[in-house]
Amino acid sequence: MDFQRKYNSLFYEIKFLILQPRKFWTERSAQAFPDKVVVRIFLPLVILAALGVFIGELIHSFEIIWFYAIFKGIRELISYSLQYLIAVPVLAALLRNFGGTPDRKKLRIVIGYTLVPFLIASFITGLFPAMYVVSIAGLYGFYVFITGALTMLEIPVENQSRYVILAILLIILIFGLVNIVCWKLFQALFSYGA
Repeated sequence: MDFQRKYNSLFYEIKFLILQPRKFWTERSAQAFPDKVVVRIFLPLVILAALGVFIGELIHSFEIIWFYAIFKGIRELISYSLQYLIAVPVLAALLRNFGGTPDRKKLRIVIGYTLVPFLIASFITGLFPAMYVVSIAGLYGFYVFITGALTMLEIPVENQSRYVILAILLIILIFGLVNIVCWKLFQALFSYGA
């Protein structure tokens, strides 16, 4: 598959996910998901968000500090990667506690697609920091998670609402803790401007 066709399909899949999440999950649950959702969807968007932060830092800084911009982009990359890597086993354990089948493949898919709106919002706010209000649009990822979890994960009906609420709270907690740790490490490296 050539480069242009690969990323056109990525664009259309993301567009379908954002515009029609219920239909997206219904159609995808009937089909077999490709095994490499993380490599095909999540990692390109994480790299795009990191590039957005890097370029935004270069464009909007009064004086260009290359290492600062590079490390700020790397921090974004590490932060989202850690959030994903931590969320999968935590939500799998939560799913097991609520009587669901902890199918990690499906859970990886749901979490990977859940982070898509957050990554797009991070790219836009990284590239244009004055548009920080756009980061609110990333909260749409929780709706994507709800529709994906209810469609893809085998959660008993009586436990679905409790699982979804606790999972969203855990995602927020993981997001906050990972960002605080990454930011503190970043401040330790660049105490003069972080």
